Amino acid sequence: MRNIVLIGMPGSGKTVIGRILSANSGRLFVDSDNVIAETAGLSIPKIFELEGEEGFRLRETQALRSICGQRTEKGKGLVLATGGGCVTREENYPILKSNGIVVFIERDISLLERQGRPLSAGDLGEMYRQRLPLYQRFADLTFQNDEAAEITAERILRQT
Repeated sequence: MRNIVLIGMPGSGKTVIGRILSANSGRLFVDSDNVIAETAGLSIPKIFELEGEEGFRLRETQALRSICGQRTEKGKGLVLATGGGCVTREENYPILKSNGIVVFIERDISLLERQGRPLSAGDLGEMYRQRLPLYQRFADLTFQNDEAAEITAERILRQT
């Protein structure tokens, strides 16, 4: 069974939807930001403070390689919620695609959660304009998440 890999802007609902998908599909849920923080022994904002975005992105690519290379019990894939900027590194494309269907979670910018997200403090409109073509290129499927997360998760499960 292939992985379901969720990409999208910070605060678009990848983690919430990922947990619902995990519960409803029997797949293990993994949040790449949590893996990065656990491995580093630091919070994501602290990694950005100490190492900058480039240091964080290097850690992110390492984490994605490790996560996407995992085998789960009984051959089930996993549900992976990625960081919003994972698409900014071309080398992440084959990693995410290796055993996964990549799902772009799109959400109106006004609904994005900003708290605790280092890069969301700036101009989200500009970030969205820069990243949208990357999300579209990485994605196999796109789902709008402007309703309840359960509805979006149900739609994803029907098509994956």
